[in-house]
Amino acid sequence: MLSALKRSLQTRIKSWNLPLVIQAWIFFLVMLFFQLIWESFESELNSFPPFIFISDAIGNVLLNTIPAIINPVFDVDIVRDGISLILPNGLYFNYFFYLSGVKQMCLVITLFLIVPGPWIKKLWFIPCSLIIIQITVFARFLIVTIHCLIHPEHIHLLKDMLFGPLFYFEILVLWLAWVLIVAKTASLKLPVTTNRET
Repeated sequence: MLSALKRSLQTRIKSWNLPLVIQAWIFFLVMLFFQLIWESFESELNSFPPFIFISDAIGNVLLNTIPAIINPVFDVDIVRDGISLILPNGLYFNYFFYLSGVKQMCLVITLFLIVPGPWIKKLWFIPCSLIIIQITVFARFLIVTIHCLIHPEHIHLLKDMLFGPLFYFEILVLWLAWVLIVAKTASLKLPVTTNRET
């Protein structure tokens, strides 16, 4: 009876794909710990000079590029006013630190420095991940601006949907790409079960 229970438990552990389970725990613990640290020191981190410099540089690119792209395509007149974009319908779309992706870039760097895998691959994967984060920052700013030309009342809904969950889903996808494709430190292969005739 005990030996059958032991065999059953061993089979079950093997079927759980233990390396992937362990790395998933590492991923979620790093995410949770990072969130707690950032929230605990948010005012200091948001006013850290290098972060402000990066955020301002990203903001300048966004606030100058978005009108240059949208105005000729949609034949509208979006104007930059300091840290705001003024849409023709009168909506002010403000740029703030939390829109820069600096927090998410710090999370990505922290995460991929901690997760298992070859360092030589981390040297190119981390910069590529940061570029993907910045493409997302630009894309969501562009999408929200275009959508708010037609439906300005959706501004808060879009901010809630696109400015938080989208980033964390993207970081999850990057982590899955790391453990399953790039570093191959885990696998999604399911164990093959064979039916034995008794």
